[in-house]
Amino acid sequence: MTLRKWTFTVDPDDAELRLDQLIAKRTELSRRSAREALKLGGVQVDRKRVKVAGRLVKPGTEIRVAFDPDLPPVPTTPIPVVFEDAWIVAVDKPAGIATQGTWATDRHDLLALLKTQRPDLTLFLHHRLDQGTSGLLVLAKDPKANKGLASAFANRDLEKLYLARISAPLEACTVDAPIGRLRGADPGRFGTIGDLIEPRSARTDFRPATEKEAAGLVPGHWIVARIHTGRTHQIRVHLGHLGRSIVGDVLYGGPTSDQMWLHAWRLGLKHPVTGEALHLEAPPARFQP
Repeated sequence: MTLRKWTFTVDPDDAELRLDQLIAKRTELSRRSAREALKLGGVQVDRKRVKVAGRLVKPGTEIRVAFDPDLPPVPTTPIPVVFEDAWIVAVDKPAGIATQGTWATDRHDLLALLKTQRPDLTLFLHHRLDQGTSGLLVLAKDPKANKGLASAFANRDLEKLYLARISAPLEACTVDAPIGRLRGADPGRFGTIGDLIEPRSARTDFRPATEKEAAGLVPGHWIVARIHTGRTHQIRVHLGHLGRSIVGDVLYGGPTSDQMWLHAWRLGLKHPVTGEALHLEAPPARFQP
């Protein structure tokens, strides 16, 4: 992708300009591209997305613009539902789709697709998957369930298991190493060592997948990861720390592939309203030959 970003403050002389005119003046975009960026959700006024091209903006206001001319058409892929009742819905997120809106768009992500697929629902999100990761995501449909899910994820009162194909064999182990954003890294990434911004505790258990668990999958070194914390890129960073990066995860040193081989596989939790024990699973169908 060729994502381009600009941040600027509105000058007094520009206060009478429409937002699309202002963007064209202060960035390298044409007015047509500025309107496209607005339509896709790539413009923020004081950190809030704005899509109205004719809006006037006061001097001193911060404007953020992000535009990616290589964005594909807005996806229309139906999102598979793994479990649903009156309070929650669990879905199997496809790889390649962001969980939430990105800098450049709020139309290409999972929540936007679910809103199109189920316009009757108001959904509450409490955990995310990286764009290249597929698998289970649970969302609340009801305020009471929203409160219960928020508590479960905040207190880590659940079990999250992932399947990953890695670059070399790995024996069962636990990595207990804080994770923070690497200062000055471009592209942005996280790490366990170096000049880290606000490192936070992170713990992940790894073990080889059993023969039964790996049955039917593409041959390779398959592992099961259980996360005890929810840091950004946690499994990817901890595997990179071990020198066993995920196949396709070039950001963290993994071998090149046409996909990132990481899948949110199983999730165990108490139902946020009924208290029933739920054991949810999203089969890793994309990893089959």
